[in-house]
Amino acid sequence: MNFAAAGPLAAIWIDCRGGKQRDEPLFRLARTVTWWSLAAFGLAMLLGALNGLLIWASGEREFFATLLRFWETKIFFGWWELAFYGACVGGFLLWRSFRPFATRWERIVSRFLLLLAGTNLLYHFPPLFSVIQMLARENEATGPTIDSSEFRSLMATPQVIWLTVHFLLASISVTGMLTARLALWRLETSDADPIVARASLTALIATLLQLPIGTAFLLALPAGEQRSLMGSDMLATGLFAVALLSALWLMHVLASAAFFQRTARQVNQALATMLGVIVLMTAAMLTSRL
Repeated sequence: MNFAAAGPLAAIWIDCRGGKQRDEPLFRLARTVTWWSLAAFGLAMLLGALNGLLIWASGEREFFATLLRFWETKIFFGWWELAFYGACVGGFLLWRSFRPFATRWERIVSRFLLLLAGTNLLYHFPPLFSVIQMLARENEATGPTIDSSEFRSLMATPQVIWLTVHFLLASISVTGMLTARLALWRLETSDADPIVARASLTALIATLLQLPIGTAFLLALPAGEQRSLMGSDMLATGLFAVALLSALWLMHVLASAAFFQRTARQVNQALATMLGVIVLMTAAMLTSRL
């Protein structure tokens, strides 16, 4: 979902570079990044459905009971938001497939479709599911339907704010490195080099910002989860410690890709390390909740 949300924004940047240079390979790369964003969106939906089945099978029905409290205000319209994303991304791909060298105004309007698609996912769904998760864990699954004003007040809690920002930065990091890898795949080395450098630098900056944001998110967690991560549960603490060390190594790898070795091997190493950090952080978080 990280790449599905921020991938269209990366495609806008690449398409703008192509527009300045009238560069057909960059236009093709922008469409490739958009296609992969749409594929990531479909995969994320499938994994989300499987995750929901696992939650249901494990007996944690509070999550679904909390979903019903949002049905009239957020969940029902959320399906339309997902369809809107597909329509915007599909519209861009269809438009630019028939008009690869569109006029200036056509390019602006088609890029606006991608802007709507990416920002729609980034501002709508991370806060929504953060609030649902928080209420489900606090055993507040039952009660009247949550209206828009109450939802806005729940969004203002530190835990939701920092988790939303954390997801945004993670989306930028993941999208930066996947964009770099697609550039190395679709472009000549000389053309891909500036894309890889800028994308890797963007991922590095977003990863560095995760240090203060992650600390704020940790301090906003419930006391029991904090204790588990900070020493009371050896498994959760061990996973968290390894994840932090892996994140420091990730910064080194990203810096190398941004400033020195802009090669497929270096980018692959960065992607593999990033995947390891995500898995370790997720495992630490889930273990701390047990």
